[in-house]
Amino acid sequence: MPVVIFIFFFGLGLCLHERALADPDTGWHIAAGDLIRKLGHLPASDPWSYTAHGARWYDLSWAYDVGLSVIHQLGGLPATVIATIFLYALAVSFIASIALKQSKSMIAAFLIAALSGLILLSGMLVRPQMLSFLLIIAFYAVLRFARPRLHWLLPALTVVWTNVHGGFLTAFVIMGAFFLEAAAARDFARCRRLVVVGAVCALAVFVNPYGWRVFEAANLTLTSALKDFILEWRPYPANEINPLTLLLGALILVSSLYDARIPLADKILAVFWAAMAMTASRMAQVAAILAAPYLATALARRLEASPFGAFFKSRDADYAADFARRPVRIALVGVAALLVGASLTPTLQGALKGKKTAFAVLPAAEDLDPLIEALGAQRAGLRVYNEYGMGGYLIYKARGAPPVFFDGRADTAYPRDVLRDGAEIGLMDPKKPLDAERLAHWRALVERYRIGAFMVSKKSRLFAALTEFSGWSLTRQTENAALFVRADPDKGSARADVAAAR
Repeated sequence: MPVVIFIFFFGLGLCLHERALADPDTGWHIAAGDLIRKLGHLPASDPWSYTAHGARWYDLSWAYDVGLSVIHQLGGLPATVIATIFLYALAVSFIASIALKQSKSMIAAFLIAALSGLILLSGMLVRPQMLSFLLIIAFYAVLRFARPRLHWLLPALTVVWTNVHGGFLTAFVIMGAFFLEAAAARDFARCRRLVVVGAVCALAVFVNPYGWRVFEAANLTLTSALKDFILEWRPYPANEINPLTLLLGALILVSSLYDARIPLADKILAVFWAAMAMTASRMAQVAAILAAPYLATALARRLEASPFGAFFKSRDADYAADFARRPVRIALVGVAALLVGASLTPTLQGALKGKKTAFAVLPAAEDLDPLIEALGAQRAGLRVYNEYGMGGYLIYKARGAPPVFFDGRADTAYPRDVLRDGAEIGLMDPKKPLDAERLAHWRALVERYRIGAFMVSKKSRLFAALTEFSGWSLTRQTENAALFVRADPDKGSARADVAAAR
C-alpha cells in the first residue's frame, strides 16, 4: 500500500510541479550551494547585499544547499523540482507505512496518509524542510518500532539534521513525548535509555560548522524581526478551509484521547503539534506527519466499533492479502520506478509544462528579468531596494549585481536594525498610517542607505506610494513588478510626499 501512495502522490506532485518553485528562497539556496562549492568552505558573511556590512551569516541549511547546487548543475531547475517531488512522495509513503504498522488497518492508514499528503502539499517546495519531513519520520519510526540498540542511530540522524535544516529542535520534542510515555508506564529502564540517547543527541548538535552558535542561529529564525510579515509564520485564517482546518477536523472526528490502547506519545505529539500549527501555518506540515500515527490508530478503532466493523475488517484482510502477493508488489515497484524515470525525460516534462516556456521556471523570472536588464550597465553602482520576497531570485540571477537590500535569509544574514529599516522602507506594516512623521522617517532611511532605485510588486503599498511620491520615476514595469529610479536627488521633499499620499 505505501507504494500505491508513493505513485499517487508522485503523480500529483508532477501535475502540480509549478508549486515546487513557488518559494522565493529557492534561488538563494542554489546560489549558496554554488558559493560554498566554489570557495571550498562556508562564507563568513553575505557577499550579495550592501546592507549586511560583514554580519555573520549562519547558513543552517548549508549541506542541503550544496546538494541542491549539485542537482541544479546536473539537471537545472527541472532536476531540483523532480528531486523535491520525489522527497515529497517518499515522505507520504513513509507516513502510510508507519500508519499501517501502528493501526493494523489498511483502510485507516490509506485515508490518513492521503490526508497527510494533501496537507504536506503546501510544503512541497524546493527548500530544506523536505529533508526535515523525512528526518521527523525517521526519528519517530526508530523510537516507536526499532529495537533499543538501534536508538543509537538517532545521534547520527541528529548530526545530519543539524546540518541540513534549522528544524532539528523538533527531534527533542519527539524524544520528550516518548520519555513521558515511558515515565507514565513506569518503564524506568526505557526512561534512562531515552535520557542517555537524548543527551548524546544534544552533543551531536554541536557537530556543525557553527558549534554552539547553531542554537543562536535557530533562535534568530524563531524570533525574526520580520516574523509578523512572513506568511508562513502567521496562523491560518480561521474563516476558510486550509490544511489546519483539515487536520483539526480529523482530530475532532476521530477523537480518542481517552483510549488507553493508543500510545501516549502519539497523543502528545498530535495535540502538541496541532496547537503549534494554530500559531504558525508552517507547523501544519509537521503536525500532519506526527499526528498521523494517532489519527490512523484512532480511525481504525472507530471503524472497528462502527456498525460496519465486520465489513471494514473483511476489506482490510482482503487488501492486505492482495498487496502481500509478490507479483503485485513487483508490479507496483516497477510502475513507481517507471514513473520516476519518465519524469526525468524531456518528453514528459514537455507534456507537463502546458503553456509555460519551460517545465521549471522560477516565478519571479518573468517579472524581474526585464527590470534587472533595465538597470543596465550604466546603473551598475545604483543601490536598489528590493522587496523582501524578491531578494532570493535576485541573488540567484545576478549574484550581487545589483546587490540586494535583504532576502529570505533574514536574521541569519542581516543585522536586525537593517531588517526593521527594510520593513519601514517597504511600508510592510499596513497598520501604520502614511502620515507626515512616517514619511519623513521613510525619506531619512532612503537617504541613509543611499537608495537609488526600487524594485517592487505592483500589488504592494510601496508601489502605490512611489507612483505619487516626488523624485521617483517609473522606469520599467512588467505584469506584476515595477522599477522606480531616482529622478533627481535634489527634488522632492517630505512635505510634497505627504501631500501626494493624501
